[in-house]
Amino acid sequence: MSGFEILAGVAAAAGTALQVSGTLQQGKETQARYQYEQKVDAQQADEAQAASQRDAAQRYKEGQFLLSQQRAAIAGSGGDLSDPSVIDLMGDTADATAYAAESEIYKGEQQRRGYDDAAKVAGINATNAMKAARISAAAGLFDGITSMYSRFGQQAKKTAPASAIKLPYG
Repeated sequence: MSGFEILAGVAAAAGTALQVSGTLQQGKETQARYQYEQKVDAQQADEAQAASQRDAAQRYKEGQFLLSQQRAAIAGSGGDLSDPSVIDLMGDTADATAYAAESEIYKGEQQRRGYDDAAKVAGINATNAMKAARISAAAGLFDGITSMYSRFGQQAKKTAPASAIKLPYG
């Protein structure tokens, strides 16, 4: 083999190694991006749930304030808090308050489920990105080895000196 052939072989091997390294690095970067998305989605899920709990508490406070105003208005006008129509009115207000608070909680739970699902998808994408990078790197390595063999291995076979062994028939 001439010096050029050796240099070409080394360059081909280095190129293959760089390609494999680059493919793996790209896979790691993609995996890191998806893992970051997963973390952000998990944080947003927690925040959605916490926000809904704060909103529910606010609805409950507003309902309690409204009930207090109703009691004050009824008592101030000389009404009786034990009157069935007053009890019905205040019961309706309490029910509406509970419904509003529970609706806020439900909304937060729905948002949380959506963010949790997005976090799961990001986690799966992170795993798949790294698997794909490893497969691509392995394919690049085998492609480089095959290319070097076809370039230098086949040539070496064709230029090998003839055997000095004489066949018995000829």
